[in-house]
Amino acid sequence: MRPIGAVFSKIKKINDEIFLKHEKITIIDRNRLLIQNYGEILEINDDLIKLSKMTITGKNLKFEMISKYFIEISGNVKKLDLGDKHE
Repeated sequence: MRPIGAVFSKIKKINDEIFLKHEKITIIDRNRLLIQNYGEILEINDDLIKLSKMTITGKNLKFEMISKYFIEISGNVKKLDLGDKHE
């Protein structure tokens, strides 16, 4: 019989692997987005935020909060393009 800690540790590792693979976008309102697992930040200015797999365009865009796994963006969001191809 395995110790309970080992079982929970294995479950947590599997959940972390699943959780860290994919982006999750939460649209709070027209002026705020919360993005999990955003990847790399490629470009930032007031009208454009380009991440590794998405581009956000609008006016007065800025980061409200940023961490290793989460990013919160505020501003007048006009468009959210998904995909990993950037021109």
